[in-house]
Amino acid sequence: MNNFYNLVKKEMKELITRQMIISLVFMVVMFAMMGKFIGGVTEEEKKPIETAILDLDKTLISHNFIENMAQLENVRISMIDEDSIEKAIEKTKEREGKALLVVPQGFGKDIEEIKGVELEIYSIVKGLSIGEVVSSGTLGQIINNMNREMALNFIQETVADKKAEDIIHPIRTKEFVVVGEKIVSGNPAMIRSVATSQSVMIPVILMMVIMYAGIMVITSMGMEKENKTLETLLTLPVKRRSIVAGKMVGAAIVALIMAGIYMIGFSYYMSSFTSEVSGPATSAIKELGLVMTPTSYLLLGTSLFLAILTALSLSMILGLFVQDARSAQSMNMPIVLLVMFPFFVLMFKDLESLPLALKVILYLIPFSHPTIAAKALIFHDYLPVIGGMAYMALFAAVAMYICVRIFNTDKILTARFSFRKVRKRV
Repeated sequence: MNNFYNLVKKEMKELITRQMIISLVFMVVMFAMMGKFIGGVTEEEKKPIETAILDLDKTLISHNFIENMAQLENVRISMIDEDSIEKAIEKTKEREGKALLVVPQGFGKDIEEIKGVELEIYSIVKGLSIGEVVSSGTLGQIINNMNREMALNFIQETVADKKAEDIIHPIRTKEFVVVGEKIVSGNPAMIRSVATSQSVMIPVILMMVIMYAGIMVITSMGMEKENKTLETLLTLPVKRRSIVAGKMVGAAIVALIMAGIYMIGFSYYMSSFTSEVSGPATSAIKELGLVMTPTSYLLLGTSLFLAILTALSLSMILGLFVQDARSAQSMNMPIVLLVMFPFFVLMFKDLESLPLALKVILYLIPFSHPTIAAKALIFHDYLPVIGGMAYMALFAAVAMYICVRIFNTDKILTARFSFRKVRKRV
């Protein structure tokens, strides 16, 4: 047992380097800063827009229109008394305004005669960032809302015995979501967005853990071959399957630590997208029962563990063919592709909607099953989860058996694979 512990400790010391810590901290800080920036842009959109108004009409109707705008929470107005638009624009710039709204002469008369009138909006843009150009769109939306209110008031005055809303929208819809025997009121798109945000974290964790663990195992094997330390390790009175297990456990522990730190930054980044819709949609999801139970988390954790075990076994086999540390990253590409392919397919498509051939391919790839499990467990569908776990356990057992068999032979020191040789043969 002491030998195994020393092997795990040795593997972890070789993997946790200063460069790895610096890159990991940089990545987490980057995600946190991106999340803060996106959240800042969202908060910027909520702030009242500093809007200057030039009233060239100066009638009671234009005055009432401006007064109604002043009562809105998402706009802060200031009046400008100039005789030209050019001077009004300069005045708006001096006041650090975001936009200038020009009420043309004849506004009140055209409104009274229901002829339609055109307002001019001049957006003061100092850059091309999202925060700079958002004001014109928001101000246009405010005008559209006021248009609707004015139309409703006019219709109500004209047709007093009818509701204006019923005339503009004679047909309205009320949406419901049905899951099994449960029915709740809600928007399917909003519920789907929250459910997706809950399940997308699992494949991201899996992808990062497998990529980190795979690269670390293969790189470690390459360094040991390059420095001839693997030959020394094989001469020690330690069972070779213990060496394999020690390498896999050490890499798995480091990979899990790295993934956990990574997910702290990633979850902060994701929260900037989901904070706006999480209220009503979350309550609807709870009513439908689309939540993870303790049993679901246990099954999902087991599925993730088996996927990581499978990836480590494949990485050990590929690591046997590495010549040095420089060729380690290229040897990890097959595993990375096997992880990323189902990740992107299942992110944009539901498994049941895929063609049979593509569905079979995804089932054969072991790294598809944690993503499938994350979605299936939300609907409490345990059969595909248990089936996927059984398949991954069998796949990992076969891969580990092959790895141990190779370790018990001299091929561990002589095995080579070169892309240059493959290109020459082609």
